[in-house]
Amino acid sequence: MILLTGITGNIGGATARALLDKGVKFRAIVRNPEKAAHWAEQGVELITGDLRDEDAVRAALKGIDRAVLVLPNGEEQEPTELAFIATARQAGLPWLIKLSSPEAIRGTSSPIPLAHIAAEDAMMASGMAWTFVRPSFYMQNFRSSPATCRQTGKLSMPMGKGTVALTSTEDAGDFIAHILTDGNPAQHHGQCYDITGPDPVMNFHDIAKAIGEVIGQEVVYDDCDPAAFQEAIRPFHKNQWHSDAVARLFAEIADDSTPGHKTDTFQKIMGRPGISLREYLKSVA
Repeated sequence: MILLTGITGNIGGATARALLDKGVKFRAIVRNPEKAAHWAEQGVELITGDLRDEDAVRAALKGIDRAVLVLPNGEEQEPTELAFIATARQAGLPWLIKLSSPEAIRGTSSPIPLAHIAAEDAMMASGMAWTFVRPSFYMQNFRSSPATCRQTGKLSMPMGKGTVALTSTEDAGDFIAHILTDGNPAQHHGQCYDITGPDPVMNFHDIAKAIGEVIGQEVVYDDCDPAAFQEAIRPFHKNQWHSDAVARLFAEIADDSTPGHKTDTFQKIMGRPGISLREYLKSVA
């Protein structure tokens, strides 16, 4: 039996859809059952509780042999993930899969990757079987770009000469669902899967060009002022911590501390290429 967390978010939701498409029954722990009501209508068993509530997590883990830890980036991410991992270990969970990030590399000073590193370390020390799924830069970061670029003719982001390898959140969910339901799960134990889509590593001039091709007009990359960009996107972040953390993460991309790195892991394991950037952009243009 599978337990999902984060089902009301992008990756958790994509994983849930992929499992339902496979006809797999599973359980999800949610803080807000009203927000997750449409999942219950599709047959998902919902348990109400917070991941830092030991009693709620223990109840959710009853009869579970594999769980997926998916949390949004945020100030409470690290303590919440560490609390869940500790309770899962004490409850005897056999196998835990964590959504992580390829930016989670030693030497980073960015808070979001540091939170992932702390959770990865705790899982490796727990005695549970573990798997890390680490999708690269999400295409969904460009969800509104076609509309904006139609108006301005520019892709304005403070990314300097940085590069990224791109992944769709839907592919990430499909990948997690695949390894959860693999007939030979032991082959995934102790694995760290950095996954990307089929595109080559791109800089932001390349991405601007792709957007332009999809919308049928020239789009140029504007390497804008980081402070101004942070201020512009602040309303979309939960708080100042989150805004600052995203700015730090983007700065490490801009200065090439975390360059993009394409892998063929997704295609090897799934037997198909992932969604390309142009395919994704056409779906939201």
